[in-house]
This record gives sequence, C-alpha cells and structure tokens, in this order.
Amino acid sequence: MAWSGIEPTTAESQVRRANHTDLSNSISTGGVAAPHDVARRHFALVKSVLTYNCGIWALTQSQEERLNAFHRKQLKKALNIKYPVKITNSSLYNKCNKRPLSIFILESRWRLFGHILIRDSQIPANQAMSGYVVTEGSKFIGRPLTTLPVVLNRDLSRIINSNLQLKSSHDLEHLRSIAQQRDEWTKLTARIREAAEASQSEH
Repeated sequence: MAWSGIEPTTAESQVRRANHTDLSNSISTGGVAAPHDVARRHFALVKSVLTYNCGIWALTQSQEERLNAFHRKQLKKALNIKYPVKITNSSLYNKCNKRPLSIFILESRWRLFGHILIRDSQIPANQAMSGYVVTEGSKFIGRPLTTLPVVLNRDLSRIINSNLQLKSSHDLEHLRSIAQQRDEWTKLTARIREAAEASQSEH
C-alpha cells in the first residue's frame, strides 16, 4: 500500500486511457441505449480502467472534482446528450443509477484501509502506517502534502459531532480497534460516505 499516496500523474494517465474508450461505438448500437444498460457497460468499459487501484489514491479535492466532471462527460456521451440539451448532475446520476466517482473512490479507500487494519501488525502496509503517522504533540510547519493519511483524515473530518481523526499513532490504534469489530466498521464507513455525499450536495 502506498501510504504516502500516488503521484497526480497516475490518476491522470488512467483518465487518458479511459478517455480513449470509444463509448459512442462500444455502448450505443443504433439509437439511444437504455440508461441502466449504459451504466452497466460503462462500468465494464471505462470505470474499471479509470478506477484501477483507486483505493491507494491520495487526491486533492480539486482532482476529485475533475474526475467527477470527466465521469459525467463520459455518461453524457454514452447517453448521446449533447448541447444544447441540458441535464443536472443529480438527474444524470439518477438516470444511469450511478453516483459521483469520488464516492466510489472513497469507499474503495476505506475498504482497503479496513482490510489492512485487521491484518497482522508486522505486514509492510501496517508497518508503513505506524511509521508514517505523527506521534501526539508533534507538529508540521507549513501546508501538509496531500498524502493518504491526510485524505483519510479529511474524510473523517466531514462527520458531524465526531472526534475521530487520523493525526497520531493513538488515532491510528483507535481506528484499528474499530476495524476489529466488523459491524462498527461498517457503521463508520457508512457515516463517512453519507457525510461525503452531503458535502457534495451542498455545492
């Protein structure tokens, strides 16, 4: 697990590969395809390429927004929605029975994080996590880099009335203890997803 996150060019290169998929020929078969069928084929042809290994991505919010915009562009292309026809983002997602790509990435991120937390503490991924987090009382000077711990902490910060965070070894161990309880971890990840969805609906 790349605990320090990925280089921005990794996600960007996958966007370029996904963009090379000719949805107009691969999905449409004369006329307009059924929206749910478009969504299913879109996942097979584009989304699987675009989101490969996305659980380890450490993206800024602006990068997430660009990925969401690219995803919507692909869905519109598949549905043959062109200017001057307009459709709201929420209507587009509902029509295709899809969600913002950033939500899928968030779920992948926390699914992978949870899997690692319940593994043996001596595996490389857990050792990397323990070595990365800052001990309580330590402080960085200046703006922090966008690394995976920063993104995970950003996800936690959206939850209302919660003291959960990921800034120290104590925080990491607390999350590890939650991960050992499957039901509690499921509830936590659901709260994180709901908070992220609420945050997006406000924009």
